[in-house]
Amino acid sequence: MAQVDWAAVEAVAAPLFAAGATPERADLVEAAFAAGADDDLVDAFDSLGPRPIPSLAALREQLAANGVLA
Repeated sequence: MAQVDWAAVEAVAAPLFAAGATPERADLVEAAFAAGADDDLVDAFDSLGPRPIPSLAALREQLAANGVLA
């Protein structure tokens, strides 16, 4: 799986957290498609588990643990 830059992740995910959401994998994948993100970013979000993600920091930790951040 290709790795993605944190800036690309943050550009798609930050607005969800700023709106007070605790998004799940499906919400992030949907946001990536809506933003016209490339397939690597969609795949990075798809690597997440099914639980809600409580914060942007937690998202970064999970993606790093999954080995998808550059």
